[in-house]
Amino acid sequence: MAADFYTQAAQQRLKASLADLAAHKANGDTESAAQTVQQLANLEAERANLNALYSQYQQSQMPPQEPSREERQARPIDKMDWQDIVEMTRQSKYAKDIKPDDPAMIAGYQEAMKRRARGE
Repeated sequence: MAADFYTQAAQQRLKASLADLAAHKANGDTESAAQTVQQLANLEAERANLNALYSQYQQSQMPPQEPSREERQARPIDKMDWQDIVEMTRQSKYAKDIKPDDPAMIAGYQEAMKRRARGE
């Protein structure tokens, strides 16, 4: 696999820094060698930061995965979302076919939130 332009540029910069380091060693120039070592360390840190940023970006572009049925059932009540509440309501023999946008379902939820806010 041929390296792309950016990889080639990075490899060239690394080779140049390593050549500089070897030249500083041959000349006994510890001060310049120390600066070159710091440049190499900075390049490594920048590489790690760019890789982390790229990974975060890739992750942000993926659609969120729906939790499995087992994961939903294992959630504590305070972590449930609207779909969990609808599914739990469907367990009742009176609401087997209830829809998430059912006015009674929404009103019940709003009443529960009011009571929770009052500490009931």
